[in-house]
Amino acid sequence: MKKFLFILTFMFLLIPSIVEAKNVNIYLFYGESCPHCAALEEYLDKNYSNDDEIKVYKYEVWNNTENQKLLQKVENVTEEPSKGVPYFVIGEEVLQGYSEGKAWENKVDNAIEKAKKENYHDNVGITLGVVEGKIIKEKKETNSNYDPEKKEVDISDISSKEKNDETLIDIPVIGTVNLKDMSLPAIAALIGFVDGFNPCAMWILIFLITMLFDYPNRKKMWILGITFLFSSAAVYFLFMISFLNIAMFINGITILKILIALFALVFGSYNIYRYFKTKEVGCDVVDKDKRKKIMLRIKKILSNKTFILAVIGIIFLAVSVNLIEMLCSLGLPVMFTEILAYNNVTGIKNILYIILYVFFFLLDDLVIFLIAMKTLKIKAISNKYSKYSHLIGGIIMIIIGLLLLFKPEWLMFNF
Repeated sequence: MKKFLFILTFMFLLIPSIVEAKNVNIYLFYGESCPHCAALEEYLDKNYSNDDEIKVYKYEVWNNTENQKLLQKVENVTEEPSKGVPYFVIGEEVLQGYSEGKAWENKVDNAIEKAKKENYHDNVGITLGVVEGKIIKEKKETNSNYDPEKKEVDISDISSKEKNDETLIDIPVIGTVNLKDMSLPAIAALIGFVDGFNPCAMWILIFLITMLFDYPNRKKMWILGITFLFSSAAVYFLFMISFLNIAMFINGITILKILIALFALVFGSYNIYRYFKTKEVGCDVVDKDKRKKIMLRIKKILSNKTFILAVIGIIFLAVSVNLIEMLCSLGLPVMFTEILAYNNVTGIKNILYIILYVFFFLLDDLVIFLIAMKTLKIKAISNKYSKYSHLIGGIIMIIIGLLLLFKPEWLMFNF
């Protein structure tokens, strides 16, 4: 009898541990108006809002600086840098990105089931102050998709990298481009390079180089030319940084995002119209009288006997010229900063992407200048390529405008 009571008591004490539900906390870092984030939230609400074992903690990071700091702490704990939003943790598994469909739904479901079954240590919850305890660092497992014999990663289950023929576009000269395969650096290089073929800046550079050929001091000739180029780059960089701040604000307001999309469509259509309308491409912003004034100004600057004053004059010339140039190709830099804002790129990454854009923007000018200074001959890029820049730039802006309106998730290149 005593033995029976002992076994009964033991089983009674054991039952709670068997039937005890394993609570799973999901930590979701999202951005306001982010379509991927909204789709993920909708899926979690639809399938797990009534599950008492699931608790979702949400942290908005596009506008909330405190939550941005929390995300950085979580990145340090998980050793998984954020590539954008949504960034969410289920158990010990970090997931980034989301798109509607079975592939991602299965990922989420499997991660939740795994967390329910395993006795995991909630380091992220401790970091965020949701649960109490001490962070325990464990040796990070190797990628389960990695097969050492094949020497490659199996990405068959990563839906965000799957190719989709609907995202293929044909761009004249450039060729066929798959939007989903593009990365932000590639986008920066592509748009910056197209933006660089700007007739408003090209003719001024060519005239400046022609005048520099007669400058008495070859070393100072190089200094003046490089000063013009890098001053132009600095002005463009500061302009793009300034507009990026506006784009970050616009990104949180739906009506303003629609206006930006419409601006892209109108400006892009105008560029294509200019391509078909004009036989020869020049600067539409600066007329003949203004050109003569700029030429006289360049001659006056270079004739200055005090070299430092000539350098200062070149800097002011670069500033004024690039302000004019922006009116000629405003759409492309504006669209690129909008893409950065939409991808929630922050901090030093913003600066690096814009520097990359400006480098490719300046590349054609730099090549022309270096060849001219070495050979003392000027060979400008044909007007035909400047004309194509209107066509390609217009197509790019129309594509971005349409995506902003109808498929904004395709502009999130981080996943």
